[in-house]
Amino acid sequence: MSTTLVHIGVRTTDLEKSIRFWRDALGLRVFSTMNGCYDLTDGYHNFRVFQHGGPERPQHVGGMLDYLHIGVRVPNLREAAERCEDLGFEITWEGLDGSKPYDPNSDELPSVAFKVEDPDGIVVDITEQDDQWPGVDIASKSE
Repeated sequence: MSTTLVHIGVRTTDLEKSIRFWRDALGLRVFSTMNGCYDLTDGYHNFRVFQHGGPERPQHVGGMLDYLHIGVRVPNLREAAERCEDLGFEITWEGLDGSKPYDPNSDELPSVAFKVEDPDGIVVDITEQDDQWPGVDIASKSE
């Protein structure tokens, strides 16, 4: 038996705003809810978003100085970019390597990948490519 990554948990400062990001902008499905907590899923992984209830936390280091980022594959990159922008989530970079700043005044949407921050500053790499991350075999999971 090999180890399988099945769960990621994020404590957020604004639960409802975070759910708008993960559910409405990125399309993760809400599987269940509890007091102060949502369990989201892509059908393979549990992504639990908690309301932070402790003392004030230091601000998260985001952007290209982040300590943590999460990669997400979406079925349609342009639609995901439009949803993020429509919901007020700012796209910060085009491409996954962070080499091309995104121009929100351009009529062009990202064509390969983009980076966007969740409400707590966690950088999320968005792509529609099946082979973006080594060791991940998405195609065989959907068969």
